[in-house]
Amino acid sequence: MLYEVLIPSSDPNGYDETITVDATNWMVALKSGLERTGEPEADIRNVMCDIKDDNSIHVTDAMTRRVFILREVDPEEDEEVETLRKQAAEAAEAERKAAEEAALKAAAEPPTPPPAQAPEQPAVESAHSDTSPSDSWLGEDGRMRVGSASIEALQREEEPARVVRSERRKTSEREPVQIGRAAETVSENILEDIFLEVQSIHENTMDMEQVVNFVMELAMSKVPAESGAVLFANSDGRELYFTTARGPKAAEVMDFRVPMGKGIVGFCARQGVSLAISDAQRDNRFYREISDALQYPTHSILCAPIQFEGRVYGCIELMNRQEGSSFSSNEVNAITYIGRQFAEYINRLIMEREKL
Repeated sequence: MLYEVLIPSSDPNGYDETITVDATNWMVALKSGLERTGEPEADIRNVMCDIKDDNSIHVTDAMTRRVFILREVDPEEDEEVETLRKQAAEAAEAERKAAEEAALKAAAEPPTPPPAQAPEQPAVESAHSDTSPSDSWLGEDGRMRVGSASIEALQREEEPARVVRSERRKTSEREPVQIGRAAETVSENILEDIFLEVQSIHENTMDMEQVVNFVMELAMSKVPAESGAVLFANSDGRELYFTTARGPKAAEVMDFRVPMGKGIVGFCARQGVSLAISDAQRDNRFYREISDALQYPTHSILCAPIQFEGRVYGCIELMNRQEGSSFSSNEVNAITYIGRQFAEYINRLIMEREKL
């Protein structure tokens, strides 16, 4: 998929960058564009996403409030871009073949005798590893077993992005980008409250099932949403399953599973990013199978990964914000913090159980 990415300069007297990227999704395109500019914000993690009437994607960094604009490019309508994309693809293919030939040549050379005591080689990292806890974490239906996946390894499974075209334009020549959301009405005290309350999960007074429900209740008590759920990765990190849920369809949703990378919740887990969607029905990543099967209309979504030190254990998801149509930046940051603390708890418990 081709994306045109507008990266506005933070300096009013600077230059905006418009970069056309061939990427698997808009987040990969945005990160590739930021890396191209060499900006420190290339590792954005908390974003709010608005789909506009012209199908452009306005992505707001929840921390800096900076707005990036992405548009899908139809190669049939832009012959120059299509030509450049083909050239980039051919160059990448040539580079791949050269690397393969070099590897074959190296393999054909006589091996170098190993030293007397060769150092032990580190284990090769797998994208999906079973870090399941002991059976004492299992409920009667087995739902409490936790798997994990390496975010870095998950992203290596994706096709690498290729920059096709890059243009610069003075920032002063562009109209100001307006954030497509209502004014912030959420008190910043939400972060302070959560910081204090979430520490309870580190006091070793609750078992895993109690912590899961505590996290769910904490998230929904601080962010007004009609529905919510906590999902864990299964033992091989290929799917996400529901461990607890709240809302009108809470009981029915427990039987569903979401493939890693599928839908908004799978996207957040795979990319390791928190994401707030103002209109899920207009987002192509929205996993309609569950919503349609349950006959539950989904509008706004807030999702944050349960991740710690490069490993993702699942996601926290809130749906259909009450008292407004969109989740705020403070709410994105709040749920992100809860997810990280929860992941730290899971990681610590796994280490203690396995005595690592």
